[in-house]
Amino acid sequence: MLRSSVFILIAALAASVSARADEAALVGKGREVALLHCARCHVIDAKTRLGGIGSTPSFPLLMSLADGEHRFITFFDRRPHPVFIRMEGVEPLTPLPANAAEAELTVDDLDALIAYALSLK
Repeated sequence: MLRSSVFILIAALAASVSARADEAALVGKGREVALLHCARCHVIDAKTRLGGIGSTPSFPLLMSLADGEHRFITFFDRRPHPVFIRMEGVEPLTPLPANAAEAELTVDDLDALIAYALSLK
């Protein structure tokens, strides 16, 4: 009985370590996506504090707001994002050309970006 309990505990710990590693990888990918596509307007962390556009809120500031998580989950619908962000299967907001360099994102990129933003809480 004790032996099976030890094996169950070891399996649970291994699964927990694996889940944390997966989460860390997702957060890391999210930071890469943010650096590639978001840092041209937003400060994404302390290491990029001298970047971005002064009038654009930083990721840490957004995550400090009461509705910060909601803002990240719905960022694709918030101006000016729909004008220049492109996703497969999602029609552009307008047939006009984008007013900034287009950013192509996948669903996996969005998941990673949100995981990164949540890690800033």
